Amino acid sequence: MMHRLLPFLLCSSVVSHLAAQEAPSKPVSYPKYRAALGILGNPKVLGVQAEGRFGQHFGGRLVATQVFDSHRQNEFSAGGIGLLTYYIPLKNPRLEPVVGIGGVYSLYHWDLGANAKKGTLTDFNVGGGMGLNLRFSNDFRAGINVLFANGFVADYQADDMRIARRKLLVMPALTFDILL
Repeated sequence: MMHRLLPFLLCSSVVSHLAAQEAPSKPVSYPKYRAALGILGNPKVLGVQAEGRFGQHFGGRLVATQVFDSHRQNEFSAGGIGLLTYYIPLKNPRLEPVVGIGGVYSLYHWDLGANAKKGTLTDFNVGGGMGLNLRFSNDFRAGINVLFANGFVADYQADDMRIARRKLLVMPALTFDILL
């Protein structure tokens, strides 16, 4: 059976190779977009993002996140990120590398349990990000982005939760955007 199938596979492979060489290649072109709305996430974070483009290579991005890695019941973390972004131009219109810098707002709601203290710790600091988006149609793109922030570690001190020290927060996330 295999000896009968092998000549057919070989012939079809040669014909498809020759047809691909003679087919005219049309460059992919996508219309420009002015705004994008999307979601981002990883196993510990879920968020929404909005982007506005101004100029050919610059834009602004706002991201709101909810973090799901609390150690106690009724505790949660959230954040907001605002970035000035630069889209690195490439010859391939499907790929959209981006870098950004801006501010990060962090919120940590802590709760030590019934009949104990609780409160909310907030922080504003600097952050940035980089990523690569793949544009797969006129209206949609997906990508992987990594956001960086000068985060903090909270610790219970003197009957209150306080920032104990700083640490670099690295948050990789998959993104999906609708282009407007």
